[in-house]
This record gives sequence, structure tokens and C-alpha cells, in this order.
Amino acid sequence: MRLLIILAFLSIVFMSDALAQTTRCTTDSFGNTTCRSSDGTTLRGSTDSFGNEIWRDNNGNTIRGRTDSFGNKTYRDNQGNTLRGHTDSFGNETWRDNQGNTIRGRTDSFGNRTYRDSSGNTTRCRTDSFGNTTCR
Repeated sequence: MRLLIILAFLSIVFMSDALAQTTRCTTDSFGNTTCRSSDGTTLRGSTDSFGNEIWRDNNGNTIRGRTDSFGNKTYRDNQGNTLRGHTDSFGNETWRDNQGNTIRGRTDSFGNRTYRDSSGNTTRCRTDSFGNTTCR
């Protein structure tokens, strides 16, 4: 589920200039995820048999994700942007892109995620009892 939140946040960072929007994600019975933001952007994701992720939005942009043997994740979009992330032993996440931006994620005692980027923007995500994730 953390991955859904990260990808929703990444879709906002990579594909939009506004960080003050709401994104809601749901997963169907086949494991395909759909995220919709308040500006009308729809992001659909799936995982192939090798564990690679493919995310596409309604504007034709694509993000491909891989996880190496150490658990480090790498995402690349079709414009050449790269985002690398890792999780420490406390569950804190650090993400860095090829332009020098950093996003750090933490989980509070209620399971809510908070992401802060190097510009000072904050995004908070929560998951309801139905498994739907909302980020603001």
C-alpha cells in the first residue's frame, strides 16, 4: 500500500505543477491500481510477472518501476526523469530524483504517511477501512 501512496505523490510531482490537490487511489481484484487527482489526471498501474511496475496517465505519460535485490526502487518516466528510493530500518523513506530534489516519507502511529520535499511542500496520506488511499 505504501507504493500506491508514493506513486500517487510521484504522479503529482512528475506530471503536475500543483501540489495542493487531492489524489484518491483504489485497487481492483486483479491488483491493478487507479489513482485520480482533483485536477482530472488519472493514473493506472499494474505489475508484470517479473515484478516490474508500469504506470500510465490519461495524457500518455508512462512511469516504469523496478526493485533491485536490496529493495531499492527506481522509477523512470518517458521524458527521462529518474527517481530512486530506499527505506531504512525504521520504515522511513527517502526519494531522490535526477534534478536534485528529495522527498522524505514517515509513518505516524496511526499508519498515516507524511511526505515532505526539499522545497518544503507537505503531502499527507491516509487509508480508509475499505483500502482507499487519499493524499492531500
